[in-house]
Amino acid sequence: MERVRNLSALLFLAPLVLAPPAFAEPFQRPMPAAQTATVELWFALAALAFAATLVAVQWLVSRR
Repeated sequence: MERVRNLSALLFLAPLVLAPPAFAEPFQRPMPAAQTATVELWFALAALAFAATLVAVQWLVSRR
């Protein structure tokens, strides 16, 4: 019975002793990509659409 206890303790502790330690890699910040002409064009179109929407809302609200 003592031998079974020793064996079960050994089997329980073996993974803790034999397993290599797990360390996380350090965080690496992502490098921002440069903006392309296409991105700048779409941003300009979105900004103009947003400004047009604000003008339309102001026009609709002021008519009341």
